[in-house]
Amino acid sequence: MKSLKKLAPSSRQSSGNTLALIAAIAAGVLIIILLFALGYIRLTGSNQEQRTAVEAAALAAAKETSRIVINDPNFGYISLSDAAPIGKATSAGDNYFMPVNGINTMMGTIRLDLIIADKLNNPVMKTLAKRDLNNLKQAKDNLANEIRQALTGSGNSKDIDGNAVNPYTAAETAYNQNLVRMSGDAKYVSGSMKLTLGCISAPMQTNVPTPRPSSYAEVSDDQAMNGRYMSGMNIPYDGEDFVFAAIGDSLKLVDPRKFTETLGGVPYQMPSVIKAEADQKIQDQTDKTYRTVHAQTCAATASVYDPKPAPGTLTVSFPDTMPPEITSINSILSIPGMNGGAPIDIKSSKNGDYPEPGSTIVPTTWTGGGVGNGSNVVSGGYYDWLRRSGARIDADQAVKLLNEPLTNTGLPSIHIFSVRPDGTVQYNYDPTLDTAPYWVASENQLYAVALDALKSTDTNDYDVHVRDYGYAPGTINGGKHGGEPLKNAQVVVPIAMAHPLQTMVAVGSRKLEIASTGNTGTMYGGDCGGSGDGAAMWNWIGNPPPGPPTKVTIGGINYKIWPNATGGPLGLVRNDFGLPGGLPLVQYLLGPAGGANRLTYLQNGAEVDIRFRHAIPFVDPITGGNDKGYKTKKNDPID
Repeated sequence: MKSLKKLAPSSRQSSGNTLALIAAIAAGVLIIILLFALGYIRLTGSNQEQRTAVEAAALAAAKETSRIVINDPNFGYISLSDAAPIGKATSAGDNYFMPVNGINTMMGTIRLDLIIADKLNNPVMKTLAKRDLNNLKQAKDNLANEIRQALTGSGNSKDIDGNAVNPYTAAETAYNQNLVRMSGDAKYVSGSMKLTLGCISAPMQTNVPTPRPSSYAEVSDDQAMNGRYMSGMNIPYDGEDFVFAAIGDSLKLVDPRKFTETLGGVPYQMPSVIKAEADQKIQDQTDKTYRTVHAQTCAATASVYDPKPAPGTLTVSFPDTMPPEITSINSILSIPGMNGGAPIDIKSSKNGDYPEPGSTIVPTTWTGGGVGNGSNVVSGGYYDWLRRSGARIDADQAVKLLNEPLTNTGLPSIHIFSVRPDGTVQYNYDPTLDTAPYWVASENQLYAVALDALKSTDTNDYDVHVRDYGYAPGTINGGKHGGEPLKNAQVVVPIAMAHPLQTMVAVGSRKLEIASTGNTGTMYGGDCGGSGDGAAMWNWIGNPPPGPPTKVTIGGINYKIWPNATGGPLGLVRNDFGLPGGLPLVQYLLGPAGGANRLTYLQNGAEVDIRFRHAIPFVDPITGGNDKGYKTKKNDPID
């Protein structure tokens, strides 16, 4: 019993030690768990921190990349994004700013124009569309090379205002600004930022509309979404391949696992996605060691789609009288004197707008495919007008417009076609053309005349003058106006949107909305409109207007008023620069130094004009030879 009593205190002590040991072990495990949790939180926080930073870097680089603009010899200023003509570094020789065309917008425009050309069975228009597609492939490669250089941080890229664009610097700045440093000491590894231009393997919706109506779209269900083209796939038409870049209406983060520098399954690349990757050093607060964490992500660039509110007008004008054979634009294409090997004089004004001092009218080469006859030149002008309208023009109306009846009241008149904001076509008839002045020739653009193209049943002979103001787009080859529509108050017509302001005229299988009343009013002046001297080597055409011009200001806009053309012995001249005793030749003056917003962006200007002139025969009393000329008004006597 004694021994048992002595053992009891020792047992209690052993039990207490065991509890203490268990508590100590538990505390140690808890400390280990807490340390692990703290480390995990630091790791998770650092990773999240870096993801946020690299995402900000990718978006910043994509935003800067969307601003890069280059000047292309075939299209003018191009970029990943459209831009209105407001950029201070895009001034043409006339001091007015030029628009910027996004590569996707141009791709959609060319595909639409090829569809329209094919439906019209017009080989010239098809040739021009395919030429533009080939030029666009080269242009997008040039733009991609510019972007790749900029992504290294060593490029000299500029935006529309001439400001430097450096996506690399923007990405590094955004990365550092977004380092939250939730725990520990985290630092960006200087120089570790890498930006790569490429594509994504998963198609995304662009902001370029497919052709309307849908029967003209020629797309499968997987090639379009919500009436917009999908990127990264071939959407062919008529044997040509069309590939759209991954560019939407806003910047977007995309899965880096889908990024690829070379996209498979397509005939060519349209790179527009930026992959950003960078290293970050994180210090462990326990042992003070550093480890490097690498992160990457991708962002798709964005485009502000330009609606082209006033892309310019297509006009058919009859300043003398309208021959009964001309009932539509299609009837012009079928005139015998405009087809086959019939001669047409194709020229361009050089060293300024003719007849400015120092400017000359010189022969130029037809580049539209086929024979350079009147019919093909008119077809080329129609194509250039469509191209100016972008990817939104209603394809059905564009196809059937060529057969739209032209109103003939026997009066001098101008017939004006313009594209409305919804893509439909509006037709205005103006019977006041004889109040309009004559237009000068626009530098480097096309002017063509087919003399005696039509021998009409009204017993008159008619010359056809074609002025294509958008023949050569851009400032590199397009002269001082860059192929933009030219200021001309006569073609500015109200764009009627509400049905009560219109009559609906059935044309084929659709209805073309036509203004219920013609637009009237006095035309004081027009921009350099693209008429030339119409010279054929074997025809006397009279002398151009003598200089110098007089400067006038009408409605706050400056114009040059040139004297009338000098005539022959009977006062007749066979050119389109103004006539003795008639109205003056008018040229729109240059914009202010430093540039200005182009006046024909929000208000239509003249883009293409097809003009018929009544050629009056007479006998030269001096030489006794037979000749022809124009008079100022319909039915003017020859005396």
